[in-house]
Amino acid sequence: MRPLRFLTLALTALSASLACSDHTGPVARVVTSINVTLPISEIETGQIITATAVVLDQDGTPLNEGPVTWTSTFPEVAVVQPTTGEILAINSGTTQIVATIAGKEGRRTVIVSPPPILVNEINTNGDAPGGWVELFNPMPSAVDMTGWRIASDDLSRSVAFAPGTSIPSGGYLVVEEASFPSGLNARDGVHLFSRFGVQSDGSSWTGSPTTTLGRCPDGRGPLSVTLAPSKGATNVCR
Repeated sequence: MRPLRFLTLALTALSASLACSDHTGPVARVVTSINVTLPISEIETGQIITATAVVLDQDGTPLNEGPVTWTSTFPEVAVVQPTTGEILAINSGTTQIVATIAGKEGRRTVIVSPPPILVNEINTNGDAPGGWVELFNPMPSAVDMTGWRIASDDLSRSVAFAPGTSIPSGGYLVVEEASFPSGLNARDGVHLFSRFGVQSDGSSWTGSPTTTLGRCPDGRGPLSVTLAPSKGATNVCR
């Protein structure tokens, strides 16, 4: 019986040894995906935002794998700083912001739109005082004009809109000639700049019509001579 006892003990020891050798240790963590986040996805020309990226392993757990490289699929629309993810909107259009590390990519779409407010009607009043410029908001919601500026052709003397000024959707804002340091002359121009320093709209003229210069219909088409002034209201078109 003793040989059988020794055989049983040997098999038990061998089984324990195989069980120990089957332990392979912790599984290595690898980059499997990159989650890119934007503060907003629709921005204006001239606006700056910053993208962030979180690198994830096979379990969806954040992984510290070193710096991410950033690129833009259409840099003519928006450029991105390669090491920081800072995005600058350049022109209207759509692009994708791409974060790359360890052969993996994460993407987010950015839409760039032009500044929304238009010069809708101009009354130069010749070289006499009393002229005005009418602005129009074609957007589906109100636009806050805080930080926007307006100027005549004397761009060195632009004027800021008062904080809290806004234009409702489909609404108007009239800027009186007295607001322009150089006034509005018979040969002059008007230039409107967004809060990001980009010209939203502008026009120049070489003479004053007996009525006004206006878009027909409102917010569309070039400025042309109207049938009658319509300050702060729908333009009277030919």
